Amino acid sequence: MNHRNKRHWLFAAILFIAVLSLLQFTSSSSRAARTTNRLASNKLASNRLATNKLASNKLASNALSSTRLEANVATADLLATEDGRDVYAYLINCALPPDVSIQTTVNGAADTAPPATLYTCNGGLCVFSGGIGLAEYWIDHKLDPKGQRWVSACMFARVNAHDTAEPISLRGPHDALTVTPDEATQFPIQEGAFYGNLFTGDQPIDWNACRGSGQAAGEFDGLVDRDCAEPDPADPTHTPCGFKYAGDCVDYTPVLPSPYACRSYDSDLGIFEDCHDTPGDGHWQASPPNREVITVYVTCSPDC
Repeated sequence: MNHRNKRHWLFAAILFIAVLSLLQFTSSSSRAARTTNRLASNKLASNRLATNKLASNKLASNALSSTRLEANVATADLLATEDGRDVYAYLINCALPPDVSIQTTVNGAADTAPPATLYTCNGGLCVFSGGIGLAEYWIDHKLDPKGQRWVSACMFARVNAHDTAEPISLRGPHDALTVTPDEATQFPIQEGAFYGNLFTGDQPIDWNACRGSGQAAGEFDGLVDRDCAEPDPADPTHTPCGFKYAGDCVDYTPVLPSPYACRSYDSDLGIFEDCHDTPGDGHWQASPPNREVITVYVTCSPDC
């Protein structure tokens, strides 16, 4: 297995283990959300969790029953590593709203706080805060397939091929994804769309990305350090982040028709919907649509 494939398998492993560990919780104006991504795939590649046997994921059958949660000791193996805490933090931040947090004691965890990390640790007590709230109902109900896909799309959108924190704007047909005119102005460049499901038990992660209009135009401004929605030159069927590359989100060359991944595009909101894991000509017989899709926008230079 080459270095690139090892990196992708390691990244997949830590995501699966993060999802499995979440099972152990116990109680204690358009659409967009502004966030900062710090799930760098090359950073996660150093994690050795790939040597662990991955069990079936049963997270979706659990309800989170309070507005303050305490992580069970069964999450210790994941939370004992810095990489694991990063993944854990993003899962919580995508799924739960800002007034919900999860805390746990992690012996030996270094003190940290935003913006260095998405979570806070002080004297071994670590707190992971909600943020976007794509599955707020998860507090009282199990995470259904729709919720799984929303949380997954958020996670995938916040992965980066570089170990850098880049500001991004998340947009999609969900009430938690709200955008202001100011944000729309600050984040005008369309990178692409992300969708799929990481809650797939012992099966491979279903992670997909298609290329937006800005990324199709080249590398510039906020796209320079965002490489997850374009084909990897070494393997054009995947992106540099390891996602399955579904091609262009829509056909950007209608004069010379080309295959595309998404059936629908809302030009008012600037979001893609009904996206497939393979390109097609308007018919995707063997590829069901993903309706829980997050479209990512990035910043441009002051003179753009």
